[in-house]
Amino acid sequence: MNKFITIGDEKINITEIENAKSIPELLQTRVQYAILDQLNDMVARSGMGNPDEVKKLVLRDIAFSRGGYSSSFTFQMANQAVNLNEVDFTSEKSMSELLISRVQYAISDQLNYLISQSENPEGSLKKIKDSLVLDITKIIDNYIPSEQNNDD
Repeated sequence: MNKFITIGDEKINITEIENAKSIPELLQTRVQYAILDQLNDMVARSGMGNPDEVKKLVLRDIAFSRGGYSSSFTFQMANQAVNLNEVDFTSEKSMSELLISRVQYAISDQLNYLISQSENPEGSLKKIKDSLVLDITKIIDNYIPSEQNNDD
């Protein structure tokens, strides 16, 4: 599902999850949509075409927490529940900051969930992190810019 967010004169299309069959699928899809929305914005705003440069920027942005306002809620799915954090769209000052925070919250929520499901969280933390970084890198490497709609 797509929704438009407006901050000042800037408008962006945000992709949200409609259907997921499991908590892991929900969290993985959430990360994927957040990264793809950020990539689409980066390409549209700056015309970035070098995939390696874009990958470096996205991975750098993920690594540096920006803070900001968020809201937490519990997402119920069948007989399971997961806590999610979401960017407070009304408090953000720019689209790029909003998109970066959205990616960070999605990755943090997925990481917390995977750790909570592990029988040995401390022992498996590096493996979980490495797996997430690999998944994120694949999303970026497979990115193909979408056709931009000019329906302003």
